[in-house]
Amino acid sequence: MEKAQIKKLPKVELHCHLDGSIRKETLRNIYVDQDNPLHLSDEALHQAMTAAKQCSLTEYLSCFRIVSSGLHTQQALQLALLDVAQQAAEENVLYLEIRLSPMHLTTEKFSLEDVAEALITAADIAERRYDIQLGLIFCCMRQQSESQNKLVIDLAKKYLGKRVVAVDLAGDELKFPTEAYSSLFAYASRLGIPYTIHAGETGSLQSALIAIDFGAKRIGHGIALAQSQKGMEIAKKQEILLEMCPVCNIQTGAAANWQNYPVEIFRKNNLAICFNTDNRTVSNTTLTNEFFQVDQNSYSLSEERILQQTKTAISYLFTDNEAKLLLLRRLENFVSNRSENNLSLNNFSTLD
Repeated sequence: MEKAQIKKLPKVELHCHLDGSIRKETLRNIYVDQDNPLHLSDEALHQAMTAAKQCSLTEYLSCFRIVSSGLHTQQALQLALLDVAQQAAEENVLYLEIRLSPMHLTTEKFSLEDVAEALITAADIAERRYDIQLGLIFCCMRQQSESQNKLVIDLAKKYLGKRVVAVDLAGDELKFPTEAYSSLFAYASRLGIPYTIHAGETGSLQSALIAIDFGAKRIGHGIALAQSQKGMEIAKKQEILLEMCPVCNIQTGAAANWQNYPVEIFRKNNLAICFNTDNRTVSNTTLTNEFFQVDQNSYSLSEERILQQTKTAISYLFTDNEAKLLLLRRLENFVSNRSENNLSLNNFSTLD
C-alpha cells in the first residue's frame, strides 16, 4: 500500500509518549518562551531528539532528556500536547491516548496537580482546534519509589474521567522487574483505575505474563509473547490487547528484524493487536509510517485490515461505551462513503 492511501484511513493510536513526540520546532519555541533558547543547529537538535535507526534501549532513552528538561511550565506542556495532537490529526487519527510521567514534570513551584490541569486544558483546546479526541495516561515509573508511584495513581484517580483515562508502568523492565509492582496495581485496582503495563519489550516473556496476571487488559509492546504458544493462549483467553510499536521495536532490537516481527504469528493466534508510534520524534515516525513499514517489510496489509485494527483499538479504549460507539459510527460512515463497495467490516457496530 502507498503511504498516501494509508494516511487517508481513519486510525486510532493508544501508545504515544508526549515527551518523545514533540517536533523540534515546537521544542525550540518552548525553550525560547522560557528565555533559554537552544543554541543548536537543526542537525544537532535532530540528533539530540532522534535515536539512530539501530540503537540500544539506553541510547534510545537518552533522547528524552533535552525535551523533558523544558516541560516544567503550563505553557510548555500545552504547546507540547497541542503539537502532538496536531500531528496525529493531520494523518486522520480519530482518537489518541497520550501518556507521560507527571512526576518527571514537577518542580517546587509546579505541582502534580498543575501538570494534570495544564494537560487537561490543552486537551480541551486541542479537541476544539483539531478533528481528534484525546485521552491522557499517567505513567508510574519503575525507578520511582512506591510512594511516588502511588501519588501518580492518586492523581489519576482525582482527574479520572476529566481527560485522564488510565495509568501505566514504564521504564527499564530488566533492571526493575514487573513482579515487584504487584501492590501498586492492586492499589490501582482498588481505586477503580484502568491500567496498561509496558512489558515484554526487551525479550522478557515472564514480564508480559506477570502483567497479564496483574489484571492489565492492555500490554505496551508485549512482543515477547511470541516466544511461547502457551503465553499467546493465555493472552487470547484473557482478551489482552498488545500495543505494538513496530518501528521502535526494530530500532532498539526488541525484534531482530522485520522478518521476525510477530504480526503474522499474533494474527494466526487471534490475538488483539494495534500499531502505535511509541515516540514520533525519537523514532522519526508517524502512525501512517508504522502501517507502511509493516506492510512493506513484515505482513501484508489492506484497507480492510487497517480498518479492522482501528475497530479493535476502539473496543479497547479506556473510555465509556458511548464514546466508543461514536467513534465506530465515524468508521462506519467512512466505509459507507467509499466509492469502492468491496470494503466490509463484520459486526461493525459491535464492541467485541
